Amino acid sequence: KEKSMRTRLITLLILAVTFIIFLSCSSQPLPDKGVTILSPKANDIFKAEDFYQILWKAEPAESEFGTMVTVEFSKDTGKSWETVEFNIPVNGKYLWKVPKVDSAQCKVRVFSQHRPIYCGTSEMFSIK
Repeated sequence: KEKSMRTRLITLLILAVTFIIFLSCSSQPLPDKGVTILSPKANDIFKAEDFYQILWKAEPAESEFGTMVTVEFSKDTGKSWETVEFNIPVNGKYLWKVPKVDSAQCKVRVFSQHRPIYCGTSEMFSIK
């Protein structure tokens, strides 16, 4: 009975730590590592509410990187981020509906859900 309780506590602790890591990844800057954003490129200009293909390349093997990514968007050079979509298969592309904002300081980032240390951030682009 004591062993069962200890196992439950350890499982709960692992889940709590995983959840905290996930939350911290979506609100803090992540250093780029293992993911290259191919598109959007620096100085691209997009029309709000159009659809656009975000393209990236993940360097680590799938066994290391995982099978799903999260895509996030910033309209203020990366000071704050909002989730565009999570649980996106690692196929290097995502069809994104450009948000209705007017900013010349936009960025997107893609990171591994399995290992959030693998992350890539685009150069700055504009939405009009």
